[in-house]
Parts: sequence; structure tokens; C-alpha cells
Amino acid sequence: MSFTTRNISGTKPPRRFPWQKMASTLFFFGPPLIRWFAHHRQVHAEQKAQDTRIHWLKRIFLIVLAIFLSFAVLAGVATALISFNVVDVRGLVGAVGTELPTDENGFTNILLLGQGDAAHQGADLTDTMIIASIDARHTKTVAMISLPRDLYLTKTNKMGIGRINGLYRNYKSQLKREGMEDTPASQASMEELKSEVSNITGVELHRVVKVDFIGFKDAVDALGGIDITVPETIIDTTYPGPNYSYQTFTMYEGPQHLDGETALKYARSRHTTSDFSRSARQQQIISAIVERAKDKGILSSPSTITSLYQAIQKNLETTMTLREMISLASVGMDLDRDGLISVQINSTSGVGNGASAAGGFVYTPPRENFQGAFVLLPVPVTGLETWESMRTFVDLILKNRAFYTQKPMVDVLNAGARSGLGRALGGELLRNGIELNELRNADIPDQETSSIIAQTASGALYAPFLSEILHIPVLMTEQVPPELDPVELGDITILVGKDYEYQPLARLRKPTAPSSSMTDESAEP
Repeated sequence: MSFTTRNISGTKPPRRFPWQKMASTLFFFGPPLIRWFAHHRQVHAEQKAQDTRIHWLKRIFLIVLAIFLSFAVLAGVATALISFNVVDVRGLVGAVGTELPTDENGFTNILLLGQGDAAHQGADLTDTMIIASIDARHTKTVAMISLPRDLYLTKTNKMGIGRINGLYRNYKSQLKREGMEDTPASQASMEELKSEVSNITGVELHRVVKVDFIGFKDAVDALGGIDITVPETIIDTTYPGPNYSYQTFTMYEGPQHLDGETALKYARSRHTTSDFSRSARQQQIISAIVERAKDKGILSSPSTITSLYQAIQKNLETTMTLREMISLASVGMDLDRDGLISVQINSTSGVGNGASAAGGFVYTPPRENFQGAFVLLPVPVTGLETWESMRTFVDLILKNRAFYTQKPMVDVLNAGARSGLGRALGGELLRNGIELNELRNADIPDQETSSIIAQTASGALYAPFLSEILHIPVLMTEQVPPELDPVELGDITILVGKDYEYQPLARLRKPTAPSSSMTDESAEP
């Protein structure tokens, strides 16, 4: 008979866990999995660290690029970096930065170029040329010196002759015809232009930064526009338009908020004003960009920084390395926010217009001598080299920044000199950027010798500078003529005595050069 068995409790017998098979599997696959996991974690950690480094480097890099576009926004870098919550910026700069080149005075000098874009009628013409000299060691200032686009060079080392704004374009075209690619041809042309500008100004230039008009316009828009005060109404009926046409550009006197397109037109317009006033407007816009970029809310905005980067990266070219630009960000932290000096090389000067009115170093020769072209040449001075007067002016600005930023009141009083010599001295000071408070005859007996009086603490600080460049001694307090009312004197008073003979400052700095006297005695004082 048949029968079956069953489990009375209703539960299944326990199954044995396959320890042996599991151990074998882990032994075979475990070590590779562990190694892969460890490697994955290491790669992930390294990538995260690298992304973090790149993140902050890009932010610093973007800020530095914005600096170059605005030419002086270095002082705003500190605020921007703080707003980015960078804990140890100097440590980062120390790790990836490099020492900036300097001249014997400790200045880092950069040639800033502005050019038209490919669609512009003057593409590759460097119509904006500014020397930016950064003193990070002593005065923490930036000095900007604008060169006129029509300055004519009759001799260069490699770039031929012609107006200075065309030298880069012409030399670049020459190098490309000789088989050089566009980028190296551009770099070589910037270096050569830097050399020529160094020669005529006497400034040891270290690097070049070039930006085109599109980058300028887009960057102003990225900052949300700029605010300026227009000194006089501009009506330009021949402003360049599309397809080689003309359009009317109008800008009214008074406070204005400009977008990028309008700011560009304001900077470029020159048909109803001189090229010198055009340079002044460019520096005015630069200052406005600086103030806008210093706004903590703007520089701390990732979207604004990104917009600046996008505006600049395709429109900027430089001979600086990335490590140098990062180091420049560190320098910017220590610069004086108000330490910006702006001057121009031009053909005229004017009483009471400040350092920007300095000039008289270039003149306009007859157009027929230059095939009908408008050009500017250096004013010749007997006994001096061609560019010596302009070099002297630039040297005075760069090496005596405290004087030019503090602007002590200077009076020139004719106290016995021949008629016209007091005015001649005043004009020479003005053309070299030294502002005058008063220019008149002194109501005192004629003085046998010329002298300088320091009336205030500021005067005592800066009178030695004038004494050195004019070769006129500073009087002690007890030597001051009693007839002079101290209330009527400025910080510094120059008494022009009987012994005074007019000398340009450039000649006074070269004692061996032949002397000459002021021959025009028709003007007073």
C-alpha cells in the first residue's frame, strides 16, 4: 500500500546559506570593485577641487579683464573678491600669480589700445592710445596719458612712417603678406608699436592690451550703462553709419545715462569737436566705467561678471600672461580709489583748465606737406631732441603723482622780471599740467632774485618739487617780503624777480643745453 509523508508543523525546512559560494564571489570580484570605487572617489574629489579652483580663477580672470576694459577699475577688485567670499585671495594669487614687470621707479606701464571692429570703416586703426602707469609700491595710483591719433612719426625702427594710429594696422598687414598667421602677426605688431611709443614718450612699456569697439559697447551694457555729465552739446552730422554712410549723432549738455551704443558714439564722435576733446571724452567714460564697476552690487553679481566676460573674451587681445593678470588683481586691492591721473598730449593749453589742459607739445603743419592729410608733429625746441619736451611732461606726471593728485594752489607773481616773463613761466607750468591759482603782477618792490614761498603745510610739502624743476630757491619764512599779504597767497607762490630768464622745463632738466630768453615782451604780466 502506498503512503506519503508531510510536515505536520506546516513550515519548510531551513535552507543553508551559500557562504562558500558568496565568499568565492567576493574573493573574485571584491578587490576590483573596491579599487574602482576608491579611484572613482579620488577622481571625483580631484575634479571637485579642480572645479573649485577654476571657479575662483575664472572669477578673478573676469574681473581683471573688466579692469583692462575700464583701464583703471583695479581698486574695485578688492570689493568684488570680498563679495565673492574668497577666504584667502592672496594665497591663491601667490600660488598661481607671478611678479609684475616694473621699471626702475617701480611702475608697471601698460599700453592700452582701442580699435574698430571688422565692420568699422577704420578696422585695425588704433584710434585710442593710452599709457596706463600703475604705481603699486608708493602712491597706489594709476596715471593715464592719452596720445593723439594723428601724431605723425617720420621715423620708426620697422613700422615705416605715418600717423601713429595706422602703424599697427600697416605692420600687421605687412607681416601677413610675408606669410605670418593673423594672431602672431597681431602680437608682433602690438610689441613693435609698444616699442615705438616707448621711444617717443620715454616710458618703459611692459605690456599691451587691445580692445575693439564691440567689446567696449557690450561691456558698458553689461554694467547697466554709465552716468556722465556732458560739458557741451554735440551735434555730429557726419558720424559713421552702416555701409560707409553717415548719420547724425546728438548729445545734449548736462547729466546723461548712456547705454553701450550711445557711450561708444560719445567716445568716437570728432567731426564737430577736436581729437583732443575726443580723448577727454574717452577718459571721462573710462572714469564713469570705473565708478560703475566699483559698485559692490554690480561686481558681486555672477550674471554681470558673466556678461562682462562674454563681452570681453572675444574682443580683447593682450601680451600679458594669465598669471600676470591674476597678479594684477592682487595689486588692485591696494590701489587708491581716488588716485587716478588723466592727462592728454595736445596742441593747446589753457589757464584754469587743470592738468587735462596741459599741451602745446604738438602742432599742425601745412597739409600740403603730407598729401593733404591732417597730422600732428612735435613742437621743435632749439637745443632739444625732437620728442624731449613731451618726454619731460610725461616724466613729470609719472614721477610726481602726489603733486598732480593733490593739486596745491600755485600763484605766479611778476616781482621785477622783464615784461612777459611771468606769463611765460605761467604758460610753461600750465602746459606741463601744473594748475595756476593766480597769475599777476606783485604789488611789492622789485625783487633782485626769483624765489618760491610755501605758505601752507601743503605748500611746504610740494614747494621743493617746483624748486627742483625751476632752479628757483624756496624762501625761509623770515625771508618773505613783508609787503606780501599771506591771506592773498596760495599754497605756493613763485616770485619772478629781475634775474629770471625763461627756460622750457625740458631745457632746465638738461643744464648743458644752450640757453635762450623770452623775446616776446608784449604781454603782461
